[in-house]
Amino acid sequence: MKKLTLLILLLQVCTATAVMAQLEGRRFLSGGIGVNFDNNNPDMVKATNNFSGNVNIGIGKFKTQTRASGWNLSGYLGGGKTLRNVNGQDETDSGITQYGIGAGRFWQFYKHFNDKIGIYAGPNINLSYDYKKEWLTEQEEINIRKTYATTLSLGVGAGVYYRLSEKWWLDASLGFATPFSVGYTKIDNEYVRSNTTAKANQVNYNLSPSFTFPSVGLGLRYFLAN
Repeated sequence: MKKLTLLILLLQVCTATAVMAQLEGRRFLSGGIGVNFDNNNPDMVKATNNFSGNVNIGIGKFKTQTRASGWNLSGYLGGGKTLRNVNGQDETDSGITQYGIGAGRFWQFYKHFNDKIGIYAGPNINLSYDYKKEWLTEQEEINIRKTYATTLSLGVGAGVYYRLSEKWWLDASLGFATPFSVGYTKIDNEYVRSNTTAKANQVNYNLSPSFTFPSVGLGLRYFLAN
């Protein structure tokens, strides 16, 4: 009986080792997408709506059974139709109010619990460009503020995976942190009622060692043929 138990344990170890060994040298594509719609249609006033969407795509390679690295691209877009009161008259403002693009490099270190599930964590570096348009009420003035920001950031991310098949994994993020970032921001202010404009430029940095946990987001990972 002891010999049989030992043989079973040996087979389990060999099987798990074989599965992990298959990761070394394998390339993968990963990604996730999110879409959100918000509609407000009251009885007495005009209907308004908002939409937003984001996409994240990564390509990487396992250097060993427990270490991978790669590149990622990300983007988001948001807008909608909103009712504004300008100079005592209701006006409908519609269109894109924010968007952003980013590119970066990531490194991931894995802990495989078995041939199905494991966790990973690691650092990343990202460069992003963001645009945002806001309508602000400042005392009796209406300010259309447009912000253009370019940011370089260093971060840390963590996640968990579940192996669906030989080629597909289900990915879920667990948390993230952005300990350091530095950026350049350009701000254009347009004051509607006084018909004046003002511009500003800022160089800013951020030191924030706090970790956001949990931060759950789902995605898929596809392994390319070797």
